[in-house]
Amino acid sequence: MKVAEINITSIIADLLYDYNCVIIPGFGGLVGNRAAAHLDENKNTFYPPYKKLVFNNHLQMNDGLLTSAVSTKENISFDEAAKAIDAIVKNWGAELKKGKEITLDQIGKFKKLKDKSIAFHQDFSVNYLAEAYGMQPIHVSATQRGTIKEKISRQIIDSTIPSAKSNNTMLKVAAAIAVPLAASALFLALNLPSGDSTQLNWNPFKWNSGKVEMAKLPPRPDVTITIVRPEDFFSKEEMLKIYTEKLSEPKQELSTSVVKEIPVKRTAETPVSNAKFNVIAGCFADEKNAATFLEELKVAGFDAQIVGKTNGGLTRVAYGSYNSKLEALKGLASARLKHSANAWLSEE
Repeated sequence: MKVAEINITSIIADLLYDYNCVIIPGFGGLVGNRAAAHLDENKNTFYPPYKKLVFNNHLQMNDGLLTSAVSTKENISFDEAAKAIDAIVKNWGAELKKGKEITLDQIGKFKKLKDKSIAFHQDFSVNYLAEAYGMQPIHVSATQRGTIKEKISRQIIDSTIPSAKSNNTMLKVAAAIAVPLAASALFLALNLPSGDSTQLNWNPFKWNSGKVEMAKLPPRPDVTITIVRPEDFFSKEEMLKIYTEKLSEPKQELSTSVVKEIPVKRTAETPVSNAKFNVIAGCFADEKNAATFLEELKVAGFDAQIVGKTNGGLTRVAYGSYNSKLEALKGLASARLKHSANAWLSEE
């Protein structure tokens, strides 16, 4: 088989779908990295995630990937495939020395720079990222929103411009409608008491006891925001009760989410609480930081204390210590509601 008959470009393209690094022996390697979806504001186009290709001319050692693919695709031996690739690469090198570009269809272009390095420009017409299969760029355009004043002004201007299809008949019909309306408006303005003239409404069906009422526009649903908060329905005491009951419910433990607490090593120097349950606020490697945090909790109204250290030497600071599990659960709920949702219960 002749070297010219080997379509090495399509073979490299097929490999880029499945591999993040395809080395062309004696030439360099194409390395693929995942790039996030992005918006090109200049083109107003949203692009899906894609595989960004980078060329590294230092990756020239034959790792067998491309050679094996050529051998399988062209039904030739491994050695024959290696020789064919070597001949193609030498041909590329000669073209680059002449200042010409090497174009691999749907992959990109290679060009030799003045410093003898090879520049690569990726062809983005093909996305080699498997997770983005089927996704296409989406062209977006900014929504043009005019103010109510601009819309009314535009409607008035448009209504004053005669249509190319308008004729005298249409003008006569418009005049026949406008004159009675104007006469009715003048009659209402002259006969209504002065105190009611400010509530004039041109809707002739909106009458109440001989007076014209102001029309009430319905609220706009597109600008109505309703914020629902638990505080609007429950008092703090009720919320504390509900939260305590929720914590006391039995939970099914999963093998992948069970957290086993390491027993705390007791030392003579470490102040230890005799309580069975501790609501832990945090663990600190520096005892000064633990002491500072302890004072902050006391200022916040908690009966805080240091409850020993972990096997790793971290000083534990607790919101409070309890002998009853129910009281400990109440303390845990109170700490989470008042201070931090990261509070947790330790059972000694």
